[in-house]
Amino acid sequence: MSKASTDIHGGNIYKASQLYGINTQDILDFSANINPLGIPDSVRKALAEGIDSLVNYPDPECIALRQGIGGYLDIPPENIIVGNGATEIVFLLYDSLKLRKVLIPAPAFAEYSKAAKASGCEIIYHEMREEAGFALEIPRLIDDIAADVDAIFICNPNNPTSSLISKSELIYLARQAQMRNTRVIVDEAFIELTCGGNENSIVQAVKEFDNIFIIRAFTKIFAIPGLRLGYGIGSSDIIGAMWERKQPWSVNNLACALGNVFRQEKEYLHRTSLWLKEEKERLFNELNRLGNLKVFYPQTNFILVKILDEGLTAKSLRDMMARRGILIRDASNFTFLDDRFVRVAVKDRASNEKLIDTFKSVLYER
Repeated sequence: MSKASTDIHGGNIYKASQLYGINTQDILDFSANINPLGIPDSVRKALAEGIDSLVNYPDPECIALRQGIGGYLDIPPENIIVGNGATEIVFLLYDSLKLRKVLIPAPAFAEYSKAAKASGCEIIYHEMREEAGFALEIPRLIDDIAADVDAIFICNPNNPTSSLISKSELIYLARQAQMRNTRVIVDEAFIELTCGGNENSIVQAVKEFDNIFIIRAFTKIFAIPGLRLGYGIGSSDIIGAMWERKQPWSVNNLACALGNVFRQEKEYLHRTSLWLKEEKERLFNELNRLGNLKVFYPQTNFILVKILDEGLTAKSLRDMMARRGILIRDASNFTFLDDRFVRVAVKDRASNEKLIDTFKSVLYER
């Protein structure tokens, strides 16, 4: 296997198809964590009706989209910025806030660190301990807030560990950080994919705390990663500074056409919650029964797994699964994880059963 195979990240079914000689339609991608309920009908309709708008440039201020998001979350539009996926929002934050030193609990989403390095920002990593189930221990984190830390990046629920921090803990952290003139940046890209959904969000705290900034996306919950639609919520001064530095027209007309859709999808969100509650518990239990694996309890639609079989590494397990048409995420390149960790998505019942059957064949029949 060439070195290129080690560079596959979540969701790259095209590269996997080339490497393993499998048609993309025959691949079950458990490396990307997308809602298996698929694109809601209202989203499909809005996208279809928006085709003719492509003859025009997008609204550079995305007014209708921001109004729609504001209605969805009860947030004033002036406190919202939209971007080409959540990643654009992350990079804009570093540029707009001129961050010099950040504290990042890890393992966590790699883009926080990539953006920091790109902007010349110093990174301090706070290790989330395996013995604590990779839960973020807030008192330990607060102890690591040095006087010159400009911001703390929190992923909630956390990718790749699937742990969730309570609202009360995050508010306590925000208060402590405020006394140190430190911002708390919370990535809630998966928050709707938790049991409780938006009830677990601290988005309303932005109205009280000017040091809180929220990063969110519709990518995962509405199964539209190809559309690239992320957004940020914060104080009007931060949002204003970000708009000044934002590339014009980075959000296309089809994405802008979805402004009125999101608050209509209460039934879809309810069905998602029912699916998640049942399937994440079921998959967690099935993985535990396999043996030779340490399975960390999930709070969202993916599960972190540690390989206990000394004859296997994350890379070898990933490759053997991929040859059978199942992509899983080699998690060894996350900070503080080693070559024993993989991450798998929670999908629909039939797909999850195929995942378990393929694990069995790899773990016991190789």
